[in-house]
Amino acid sequence: MFVIIAPYSVKHGSDFGNPAAKTKMGFFLSLLARLEKKIVLVNTLHAKQVWQKREEYTCRIGDASVREIVLRQYPVRPIGKLLNLFEVDAVAKEIAQAGEPTLIWAYNGYAFEAMLARALKRRFNAPFVFEYEDAAMARRKWHPKTWVDFLAWRYLLPEPDLCLAVNRSLLKRERRRSGCDAQLCPGVVSAGLIEACTKRPAFSEERRQQVVVGYFGTLHPEKGADWLPEMVERLGDNFVFHVSGRGPLAEQFEALSARRPNFFFHGYVDQDTVYELMADCDVLLNPHQSIEALGGGLFPFKVIEYVATGRLVVSTALPDANLAVAFKSIVFVEHDIASFVAVLNVARQVYEQRRARIDIAVADVRRRFGEQGLLRTLSDVLVASREVEADQIDAGVLELIEAQRKAELLQKQPLNPKNANRTNVEVVASR
Repeated sequence: MFVIIAPYSVKHGSDFGNPAAKTKMGFFLSLLARLEKKIVLVNTLHAKQVWQKREEYTCRIGDASVREIVLRQYPVRPIGKLLNLFEVDAVAKEIAQAGEPTLIWAYNGYAFEAMLARALKRRFNAPFVFEYEDAAMARRKWHPKTWVDFLAWRYLLPEPDLCLAVNRSLLKRERRRSGCDAQLCPGVVSAGLIEACTKRPAFSEERRQQVVVGYFGTLHPEKGADWLPEMVERLGDNFVFHVSGRGPLAEQFEALSARRPNFFFHGYVDQDTVYELMADCDVLLNPHQSIEALGGGLFPFKVIEYVATGRLVVSTALPDANLAVAFKSIVFVEHDIASFVAVLNVARQVYEQRRARIDIAVADVRRRFGEQGLLRTLSDVLVASREVEADQIDAGVLELIEAQRKAELLQKQPLNPKNANRTNVEVVASR
């Protein structure tokens, strides 16, 4: 049995939470579902600001059964998140009644995640994977919850058997804190994305008179999305824009879509649709605000997906994430609209000049952050961890791990992404 502690919902996956974070957590859940048929997901999202008792659902990811435990929710979210800390013991007991964990996974070192991981690690001594996506102090340094989260990460989070850090800054922080095995994982590449983009090359001859530009992510000024309307006005009708996501700028984009026939706002759509939209683009934009101003504690997840598409990627500066090969394919520009417009006006020529770099970068990120590579990493944690004896792992899991390794060696095609990522939900209990 695997235990996942994360602000993520299988039942309400498309309704709440940060789109990029959901994509990454959903990706990992799909991989974990290949290694274990019984998963407990402790959903720490606190999506609704209403009084709601702790709930429980039974869902499915592929062939795996997922028992989703939703923490109590309160009308005032910050207070509710602090009150959730008093649920740690009760949730730990519920998990113990369900079985003995063979893997514990925590998304970020938030206070609840750290405390529950600590309780389960002490009780079961199972391998622990820490997915380190945001530094506690990256966004709100003086908020009380920020300090609670920081202290929990620093002093309560158990030493991970594996830390998947989003950039080198966080990797170094966790190594200093715990001395654990830390690896960089700034993003993930799903088989569905690869399949969609393989069918359609960038800058195809059939639409030589137009350049298709895409932005996919949170519609917020912090992400640079507020620049898109002015880019559309400056570039003219030879450019087509595809934008999807949700955020405070959504209404502005809806109005722009109604006014400009070359601007298509798709709203918040499912992941397969996002992949199809990306595949339809020639250029993908990441006009993110300065990440250095946030203490290097972030990395925009979508950049790895962008590179993996084989499109021309134009971005503002990114933090160090040991991505030298990928970074050589990206066009880095100053943090202003004029710099983006200047590159877009010669996008076809720039793409042809960088075509060789882009092809090398695509192969690199797909190998490092694709399904097979990360599946092997997770399998190795289960088998090689010093805390787990071989006889504690189900024989079927060992067979599957061995089959995946053989498949990697023989360079076979990955498993059918449509089957692997299909998620069905059945509500069986609520309390």
